[in-house]
Amino acid sequence: MSQTSWEKLSSRVSSVEVLFLLLLPLAFIVLKKIIRPCSKSKHLPPGPKPWPIVGNLLQLGNQPHVSLAEIAKVHGPLISLRLGTQLLVVGSSAEAATEILKTHDRFLSGRHVPQVIPRDSHVLRRLALIWSPECMDTWRLLRGLCRAELFSAKAIESNASLREKKVGELMDFLGAREGEVVSIGEVVFSTVFNTVSNLLFSNDLARLEEKGMASGLKSHVQKMMVVLATPNIADFYPIFAGLDPQRLRRQLSNLIEGTFARWTINVKERRDSYVHDSPKRDFLDVFLANGFDDDQINWISAELFSAGTDTIATTLEWAMSELLRNKEVMKKVDEELERELTKNTISESDVSQLPYLNACIKGNTEATPSCAIAGSTSCYRDL
Repeated sequence: MSQTSWEKLSSRVSSVEVLFLLLLPLAFIVLKKIIRPCSKSKHLPPGPKPWPIVGNLLQLGNQPHVSLAEIAKVHGPLISLRLGTQLLVVGSSAEAATEILKTHDRFLSGRHVPQVIPRDSHVLRRLALIWSPECMDTWRLLRGLCRAELFSAKAIESNASLREKKVGELMDFLGAREGEVVSIGEVVFSTVFNTVSNLLFSNDLARLEEKGMASGLKSHVQKMMVVLATPNIADFYPIFAGLDPQRLRRQLSNLIEGTFARWTINVKERRDSYVHDSPKRDFLDVFLANGFDDDQINWISAELFSAGTDTIATTLEWAMSELLRNKEVMKKVDEELERELTKNTISESDVSQLPYLNACIKGNTEATPSCAIAGSTSCYRDL
């Protein structure tokens, strides 16, 4: 072998050795992060034996809710899994849910914040309700305001006229287009979206008659839901969170900023004209009365929109399609309406007097839940 060839080979070997020495500490750190959580012995519920590194990820498959139900048949209603380096305890019975959500809710009420959320935990403690990692004073204030102004029996009853108005607008829109092809999914989504926007800002953010706008709004919200639901490597191996390997965090950040832009003008105009102690018209006035800044208003509004539009609209669209497919059921609903009602329109208070229609509504929500798996929570201490 010539001296030149030997020098080249020596140079390559030296380069490989240097690269190996540089990567060795990183490999050690990664392996330590992966192996250490799995080596801890805790009093955990039973579960399938995890594989090295990947844990039980491969056992969940493409339908995690189905796989979890099958695993629960073998190991019981409370099971533990390893997803990468992360421990997950799953409850899949009414008794387990009661233990998690009621008996030990004080220690299990924090939210596990996925790595895709484009805010740090200390920021979310001040901004968020749904994605707050801990139940601190700000979270308690937000929960109390939402419960009093939006979700209490008094608030729901006081907003009945708004809901009836929006349903009336939907019926008028459909009646004016008799014989035309209408995307029920889009108009139902716009109706629900406008109902929420009126609760928050006292105006419509979508127009039924503007073609494409509803599909744009719906697509925007659904893209957010898809990004949030996409399995993220950084969730299973937090050591890679800073790299954002799937670019999901960046995608969601852009979608969230685009969502904020839809009501930024409304917030600015109201803030400029707001008079302290003036009568409250909507939830935006509640925000301003409690001294919330724009970041808090934007974030909480986005949470309420995402939680209250797509799931409700999808459930309504599914219920309508099921009624149209089942002619016999639709016929019985029509007969009950003609028999029990003496007016041409139906209100919320009439539903309790219509047992068959009420059963159809309940049956649809039970058969087609808006979410197959409830959101995950974090535990503050060993139980």
